[in-house]
Amino acid sequence: MKTGKKIIRRLFNNWALKLFSLIVAVLLWLLVMNIEDPEDQRSYYNIPVRLTNTEVLTDANMVYEVLDRTDMVRTVTIIAPKTVRDELSASDIIAEADFSKLTVTNTVEIEFYSLRYNDKIISITGSNEILKLNIEAKKMKRLAVEVQTTGEVAEGYIVSSVTPDQNRIEVTGPESAVSRIAGAVVKVDVSDSTSDISTNADVILYDADGKEISMDNLSVNVNSVLVRVKILATKTVPVRYSVTGVPATGYLFTGEVSGMPEQVTIAGTSSVLEGVRSIVIPEEHLDISNRTEDLTVNINIADYLPEDTVLEDDSFNGRAAVTVHIEKEYTRNINIAADHIRITGVPDGYTVVLEESDSPRVLSVRGLRSAVEGINEASLYGTIHIPDFMEARNMEHLTEGTYEAVAEFSIEDENTIVQPFRVRIIITSLEESE
Repeated sequence: MKTGKKIIRRLFNNWALKLFSLIVAVLLWLLVMNIEDPEDQRSYYNIPVRLTNTEVLTDANMVYEVLDRTDMVRTVTIIAPKTVRDELSASDIIAEADFSKLTVTNTVEIEFYSLRYNDKIISITGSNEILKLNIEAKKMKRLAVEVQTTGEVAEGYIVSSVTPDQNRIEVTGPESAVSRIAGAVVKVDVSDSTSDISTNADVILYDADGKEISMDNLSVNVNSVLVRVKILATKTVPVRYSVTGVPATGYLFTGEVSGMPEQVTIAGTSSVLEGVRSIVIPEEHLDISNRTEDLTVNINIADYLPEDTVLEDDSFNGRAAVTVHIEKEYTRNINIAADHIRITGVPDGYTVVLEESDSPRVLSVRGLRSAVEGINEASLYGTIHIPDFMEARNMEHLTEGTYEAVAEFSIEDENTIVQPFRVRIIITSLEESE
């Protein structure tokens, strides 16, 4: 315990003198350091390489590409007096590659120097002292620009047209890179669009396999293209075909027009489509006058679209082969039983009956085969209306006797009765018979 106290007393004995000695020693050290200015090293990081005299290559129509990122020196180390080191910063350090000193192995030595105090620097070195280059002949290629749309417009709308403000570009670069380019594309997203689009789209280069090509070492005279996309509404409307003329005697128009679209989808602005109800093909295209066989014509539907409309399907050129069907008349003889002839409108005091006949009563009907054969005999009735009979004979009153009368039959309009159905009737007065 006493020994510890003695040590403490000795430490603090003449403490002022001891402190003064320490301060003097430090000052002497600083003085020596300033007088001697000792040399030491210092490192600077990520120093870009300055490329000079590159026209040596460009004037020879050559292009170069820096390999392995050798145009960036990760570490530059200098050895210099302390006073110099303390003044320098990374912006003072220059790494330079002079292309006029290009070697046969396509390398250039990187030289280092400082913008300040360069003559006082003992040494300056870099972690990379060689710039590596790939040198090729310069090539230029002209390409057509293809515009592609991506996404789907809103339902009921289509992309009508896509127009770029420039459809050709020039690409320049190393021959090996330029030769790989197969096409240039700009893409426009039209997702859910209902109105026109005008936008700038970046140019994308592709190789023959459809893979995108990097533009890092390529120069393009146009990097983006202004594209205008026209968006139109759509509407499906029927196509109306008009037929004119009458076929030759003994032939009929079946009413069937085939081989054509019954409807088409057209595109236009909403205001235009609102007033469109159908597409009408003029009848002069389908004139069947005096024909004995089908009429087939080629018609361009697109020629008859309403103004300011187009066909929605751009793969359909609008041409259609239209056939108007002509058929030879078909005649059918139908036996009419006596009980299928009705006599109506008989005045009071008279009886009218059919005269018995040993010969069959035949009704000849002519028309399209399908229509004529479709007549149901069981439901076919003829009618003799006595007032009409009297009017045809200018009779004011019925007169007894046997007369010829015409029975009227109700048949479909497309069928024709070849000749009047004549029968004989017997008119009897009831008063006289009594």
